[in-house]
Amino acid sequence: MPSDLSRPSIGVISDSALQRHVLQNALCTYGLNVALSCEPEHLEEQQSERVEKVSCWILELDDEEFESEALDNLIEQTEAPVLFGLGKAPSKHEESYISWERRLFSKLEEHLGKMEILESEESLLALDNRVAETGLTTTQVEPAQLDINESLENQANQAGRQIAKEIWVLAASLGGPTAVKEFLDELPATIPAGFLYAQHVDSHFSNVLTKVLGRHSKLELSPLRNGAEIHEGEVLVVPVDNEVKFHPKGITIQQNPWDGPYGPSIDHLLKNLLERYRENCHVIIFSGMGNDGALLAPRMKRYGCSIWTQSPDSCANGSMPQSVIDLECSEFTATPKELAQALIKRLGFSQSTETE
Repeated sequence: MPSDLSRPSIGVISDSALQRHVLQNALCTYGLNVALSCEPEHLEEQQSERVEKVSCWILELDDEEFESEALDNLIEQTEAPVLFGLGKAPSKHEESYISWERRLFSKLEEHLGKMEILESEESLLALDNRVAETGLTTTQVEPAQLDINESLENQANQAGRQIAKEIWVLAASLGGPTAVKEFLDELPATIPAGFLYAQHVDSHFSNVLTKVLGRHSKLELSPLRNGAEIHEGEVLVVPVDNEVKFHPKGITIQQNPWDGPYGPSIDHLLKNLLERYRENCHVIIFSGMGNDGALLAPRMKRYGCSIWTQSPDSCANGSMPQSVIDLECSEFTATPKELAQALIKRLGFSQSTETE
């Protein structure tokens, strides 16, 4: 995905080619532009217009005694902040890499301000319009009546549904709604699994998100409510602002927010889910910027949980699934439709089962 020109531009200076490469990849994970990346002795050769674009400098030297007049002049004269001492990045295959990458991003936000990586209102409305153009839309019903009808229908459907023994988290950020909708539209109504949809989005758009994804889907989509249980063939949309915990008698919505800068925190959700369901909970990491979900992926793998990923080249932004793939925690990666078809096959379920 090309860098967003409105995002801050970063300058990377390091005497290690490997460190420069790792820093560039980490910055791209969060959609940041790298204005220049060079060794300190080549700083003076850089074009002035590239230097002027830099909003923040990252300086990482293996040789702490290195001396450079150009580097000294830059540090003294630049108005852009200069970050020192971030430490060498671990290998992308090490669990500690994700924590290092998040510290880097946190440091940048301290100096540059909050950098949103959420799904935008414009993209949700665009998806809504594309769905509506198919002619299979529920918008002809009054919104208030639609809510009542959906509530009654959900209660009736849940009365005949089994409590799900196998739980799948659908985790997504930027570009997620389109991918998750494509996945859900492939699944049959009676699939023997329950789903939790965790999407980084502004809380004001949660209801719009649920409506858009529910159209054309054979599964029941609804906001997660206090005391809810997860039924087979059901998708509960995880709240953005409040942590949820899982108990034998149902889900409780806490008063406190999720850990981390974005809600719902996928890592926090997976941690809570793992405590309750152990090897019976699984996750699919869809399109998204950043690396939410990667921190818990190694622990889930050790418990025997399945971790699937959307293929990065099919994502609007492939950073989230790629971070899990880099840790060698993804057992299967594919397009959203292929992921749905694989899940149907895994559960021993055929599309013909519904009509029998």
